[in-house]
Amino acid sequence: MAEFSDLYEKHVQKVYRFLLMLTENELQAEELTQETFYKAFLHIDRFEGRSSIYTWLCQIGKNEWLQECRRKKPVSFETVGEIATENRLEDDYLQKNQIEHARSALLKLHDPYKEVLILRIYGELPFSEIAALFNYSESWAKVTFFRGKQKLKKEMEELK
Repeated sequence: MAEFSDLYEKHVQKVYRFLLMLTENELQAEELTQETFYKAFLHIDRFEGRSSIYTWLCQIGKNEWLQECRRKKPVSFETVGEIATENRLEDDYLQKNQIEHARSALLKLHDPYKEVLILRIYGELPFSEIAALFNYSESWAKVTFFRGKQKLKKEMEELK
């Protein structure tokens, strides 16, 4: 039990940041992080060691997020209106707008570019572990990341 506690302390913040990027919602990312570690605790005996424990945790989190997306209802116009009318400082608005612009562009990319960029930038995974997730070589992961960055840049320019 102490070993799992150490594992939790070591990886909880990185897994949370990864899930925050996917969900764009702090509360949902927090809930998914807890669910991720709960599932990991229940199934730690299934960890095969083919990747790092962090990669395994991110994969569990991503699967939990995908299940949540399938269950999720579409956002209503009322919800969008409430969010749009909140009082915010201009700087906060501009910063959030830039972040949202980048996220929107990233989420418009096709796989595997989108997933590789998310895993590398937000998940902070090394190319070797990204390659292992996709069952390709490390050079494939590097090339895919480089091409993904180019596509992201182009997508961001088109969204302006």
